[in-house]
Amino acid sequence: MSEKENTNLRKEIFTLPNILVYIRILLIPFYTVFYAQGHYGVSLILLAIAFFTDFLDGKIARMFNCVTDLGKTLDPIADKLCQFSIALCLMFEYPLMISVAIILFIKEISMGIMGLVLLDKGGKIFGAKWYGKVSTAFLDVTMVLLLVAPVFNVTISQTVSHTLIIACDVILVIVSVLYTRFFSVKIKEASKE
Repeated sequence: MSEKENTNLRKEIFTLPNILVYIRILLIPFYTVFYAQGHYGVSLILLAIAFFTDFLDGKIARMFNCVTDLGKTLDPIADKLCQFSIALCLMFEYPLMISVAIILFIKEISMGIMGLVLLDKGGKIFGAKWYGKVSTAFLDVTMVLLLVAPVFNVTISQTVSHTLIIACDVILVIVSVLYTRFFSVKIKEASKE
């Protein structure tokens, strides 16, 4: 690798938006452990910091034109790692949340594999589709609601929590099917070229 390529790689790795993504990933074990130990307030503060870095990284990348391929790859990975870790945390209070964690894990692994197949066929990876964004928003709002409840000593009835969790399951399955169809079409198109 030439000195110029090495310098460019360093610049890509250490952009401010990418550093914010690294911070978000590094916070995961901390808020998970604090939540598991019953320190809900501390966990929520760390999670709020993680959400804030998620908000900032994209804004800064676009504002200062420092969008990188590494950032485009790491940001959604960090988002999914955060979602998965929150689902695991919530299993302590809401055991049914294991279904969300399992479906989310299967969905993300299958999408990752389909993305790699698409790249191998010469296709390009597309950003999140509208249904993926709706799913993420619903999942995030549900998980934040369930996370915040113990901090304020609010009890969410089992009926409400189960309804929200099952709704997350259904939405994740529907979105998985839609993404599978989308990737199948794109893989076929890339194979023909």
